[in-house]
Amino acid sequence: MILLLAAVNLVALGSLTAPVVAVMPLKFAALPEGQRAGALATALALGSAAALVGSPLFGALSDRTRGPLGRRRPWMLGGVLAGFAFLAMLSTSDSVAVITGSWVGAQLAFNATMAASTALLADSVTERQRGSASGLFTAAAFVGTLPPLALSALLPRDVDAVSFVMPVLSIVVVGAAMTIPERMPAQTAPAQTRARRRERDRLAGSRAFAAVWLQRFTMQAAFSLAAAFTLYLVIDRMTGDAVTATPVAMVATLCGGAGIVAGAIIGGTWVSRRGGHVALFAAAGVGLAAAATLRAFAGAPVALWVAAAAGGLAVGTSLAVNLALAMRVVPSRRAGAYLGLLNVAETIPQVMVPLAAAALLRVGAGDPISGAADNYVALYATAAVLALVSLLTLPLVRRASAPDAVGVVAQPAVSTRV
Repeated sequence: MILLLAAVNLVALGSLTAPVVAVMPLKFAALPEGQRAGALATALALGSAAALVGSPLFGALSDRTRGPLGRRRPWMLGGVLAGFAFLAMLSTSDSVAVITGSWVGAQLAFNATMAASTALLADSVTERQRGSASGLFTAAAFVGTLPPLALSALLPRDVDAVSFVMPVLSIVVVGAAMTIPERMPAQTAPAQTRARRRERDRLAGSRAFAAVWLQRFTMQAAFSLAAAFTLYLVIDRMTGDAVTATPVAMVATLCGGAGIVAGAIIGGTWVSRRGGHVALFAAAGVGLAAAATLRAFAGAPVALWVAAAAGGLAVGTSLAVNLALAMRVVPSRRAGAYLGLLNVAETIPQVMVPLAAAALLRVGAGDPISGAADNYVALYATAAVLALVSLLTLPLVRRASAPDAVGVVAQPAVSTRV
């Protein structure tokens, strides 16, 4: 069941990769040179805004859905079917408005699938399984981007066809996931008692969740800064030209991705078996700060690759443990809405950081290592400081990880097979 839900996450995210890296840039390349960058940026920004809204919205709707298919499964299936339709519109259109609208629709649709699958994971796993499940779920998010990237690179003339590989797989995988039984929390107490308990749990869950949300937000913002403008760093400090810099930057990206996968699996498994949420968060924050510092002064490819791998390992660990703790503290009847909001903590930095990173590059008199106009030391030092700022959330997170915090979620759950 856990592997199947991780596969849903993998194919849903993978479905959104090829349009970003190949399909839309090629579509907009036909526009006049002065218009194509603005059109692409507008489409991507609107898609990101849709993702910000869609994840908590569809998570909340799934909390309230009732029917023969259950709460989560209608949104999982409807999301991939609608997403396939929107991507088909995108692939066959040459209109800027239709391409942009199709991309916004695809973002909404696949975020509905991901919000529902994350909530179904929270509904289904036991306390002991949450860490390892979160690790697999987090790792799948990165792995899902690899097949579209590889196929787009190998088949550059067939990117439209490549863009349908993951959407087709998403329908197949979600179809298989429809067999997962859904469970609803027990309702054995009188109605008045249940109402008081829900209010108590809502308040406790909100406080605990806020701490988890802030920890995720600061770590994701730090990692996004630490990974920004890698290609330009390589050009200015190591190779002097874009052609020879590209493979160096690509290896750095792969090292970071491999670190995320390894960190997610290791961190998730560790917290399932031994606990220690706060210690793992602290290690991840310090590790990401060290990795960003190494990147700030890296003058050779090997140092950059080590920094990328270490940063990925830190953030992968943090994300997996964070999701496990979030599933532990959210009110079970509102898991979809809460976990949808958790995704916002990861999405906001991805939207805002490029602008912040560009501003940081202009701080001071340029790069003290290479003499280039862009100040990479300022950029990556800021990332290191922000990673350390994430440690300020740990006293609040400690309360959320206390044994009595488990009572915030419904324990146990009574099966209601639908």
